Amino acid sequence: MSFREKSAWISVLTYLGVYGYYFWVVAGAIQAGHTQGLPFLGLLVNLMVLLVVLEIVLHIVVAIQRPTDAQAAVDEREKLIALKATRNAFHVVMLGAVLAIAAVALGAPVFFTVNGLFLAIVLAELTRFGGQIVYYRLGS
Repeated sequence: MSFREKSAWISVLTYLGVYGYYFWVVAGAIQAGHTQGLPFLGLLVNLMVLLVVLEIVLHIVVAIQRPTDAQAAVDEREKLIALKATRNAFHVVMLGAVLAIAAVALGAPVFFTVNGLFLAIVLAELTRFGGQIVYYRLGS
């Protein structure tokens, strides 16, 4: 498995763990009816810092294991994989943006539109990293 594929796996797993927890907390707030304002902004900032720290540490660990892979130049295949995965993620984030605009137009509370748009961004990133993994596995 190449360093870049390992990197995509690290990102998928950290995103699922960190943002999965955030949306679990948000879902609990929705169930409890606490949807006024943006009460989870502090939690979100802390989780973003945690995500960055986790990604850096895990990437360093993987890079130390195989430093030549980590320093290898990006080849044409890897560029194509990144482009294809980014294309797929673009469609996800654009769909989320359209849905957020529709939610605003229909008068949805700020809590739902902000978290819905953030969810679209997270899903787009998961689509991008997941796409990279699939394309690496398919060899394209």
